[in-house]
Amino acid sequence: MEKIEKRALELWGDDLHKAYPASAHSPQLQEVFQEKWTESLKGNFLEIGCGCGADLEIFSKISEINSIDAIDLGSTADDLAKKYKHRDDIKIKRGNALALEFDNNAFDLVYSFGVFHHTANPLKCISESKRVLKKDGRMFLYLYSSHEDIFLKRVGIVIENIIMKFFQYIPYFVQNIVCILLAPVCWALFSIPARILKLMGYKIASSKIPFYWGTHPFSIIGDVKDRLMSPVNHRFTKLQMIKILKDQNFSSFEVIKRASGLYIYAVK
Repeated sequence: MEKIEKRALELWGDDLHKAYPASAHSPQLQEVFQEKWTESLKGNFLEIGCGCGADLEIFSKISEINSIDAIDLGSTADDLAKKYKHRDDIKIKRGNALALEFDNNAFDLVYSFGVFHHTANPLKCISESKRVLKKDGRMFLYLYSSHEDIFLKRVGIVIENIIMKFFQYIPYFVQNIVCILLAPVCWALFSIPARILKLMGYKIASSKIPFYWGTHPFSIIGDVKDRLMSPVNHRFTKLQMIKILKDQNFSSFEVIKRASGLYIYAVK
């Protein structure tokens, strides 16, 4: 297993998905793409990076979806497989986004939120997703943005890169301690001003501040670890992503840029 995959397994598979289970992310795609999202939830479905299963729980209740396959690097996939063992239409196993163990043209829909940008080769992940899609099959992704036009987030990325380089030379448990100590600092520097702006009626402006969702000093520990302890954080501009999708020969696509990142819809 590659170094990046080993760290990803350690961070998300053995740590974050268990200690800091995330809420569902799919409602963000629903809000961004609306009808495209709703009308796509049918047929044979693949979720790449099911994590703690928050999105899977939503998908499992949609009757138009005939079957669900879900994969994740970590042991949470094993736990979810046990949880859904009574469902013949749901199959969950450990898997790698860089080498999907599925046949060509197997799925009507592929969904992945916040996974590909933490791999060694996000373009390979997109290529693999396209391979397993049927003709006219649809893909929905969320990926990190470069935030080239949002000053505060650009500053945050610079700081993020510096800390990530430093973290390469210290043990995992020390990184963990540093992130726990940094969380209240990040909350004070970013979350509090964002909450003040939101209370003043500047909701859009507040969402452009890093960690704007923080509710208390230790509410963003998981997010801090997700960013700083990650083996890699690939980021893309909207134009870069458009070129990537063109080069991958998707028949049509849409890239929506928000303060939170890039939301992607593509049709094979």
